[in-house]
Amino acid sequence: MNEYPDLQKTIRALADKSRMEILTALIDGKFHTVSELAKKAKIKSHTATYHLKILCELNWVSFYKQGRNVYYHLCSEDVANLLEHLMNISPIKNKQSFNQNREYQNLKFGRSCYKHLAGKIGISFFNYLQQNEYVKLDDGILTLTSKGTVYFESIGIEIDRIKMQSGIFIKPCLDWTERTFHLGGNLGKSFFDLCLRHKYIVLDPESRSVRLTLSGEKFFSTFIS
Repeated sequence: MNEYPDLQKTIRALADKSRMEILTALIDGKFHTVSELAKKAKIKSHTATYHLKILCELNWVSFYKQGRNVYYHLCSEDVANLLEHLMNISPIKNKQSFNQNREYQNLKFGRSCYKHLAGKIGISFFNYLQQNEYVKLDDGILTLTSKGTVYFESIGIEIDRIKMQSGIFIKPCLDWTERTFHLGGNLGKSFFDLCLRHKYIVLDPESRSVRLTLSGEKFFSTFIS
């Protein structure tokens, strides 16, 4: 086979502002309708449909039909990781309005990163895991210790079940606002699910940000300095 990756096609896809807005909205790992994505990208629905067609052709985005509704989501965590890495190396632009600054501060405090918990509360939890030797980070490789297994089991996360899932069990994920790591992999997803299940966090319907509930403030008080 004389086939090479078409990097230029990838760059062209990422160069469009509206497509980047759509992809950024999809980092939350959830399904979204065309109208929802159009609203987030501040474009018309037919324009969003055009961009989604391009993203589907790249196999970055796929769709699911239910009745008359069509829902779109990212095909894989690789795309979310690519976007997060690009955010880490991109220059910072000034926030031009109060609403933009408020949205940024909300995202900085806590947000979903393809079903991981990111932002200040995410990295505070990761730091807590390291300080207590529940996880060990060595040369970019993250491992769960025996102490960590006991800890996660104690808060209701079944480690053996997660290890049987397809995909990466545990990994560090570089946080674009905090410039350090939060918990990724299937273990990170399970912790995020636990936070939702116990209503420690509430998702913002308009963005990827999350906020702590009263019970969440109590739970995270151990982690957040």
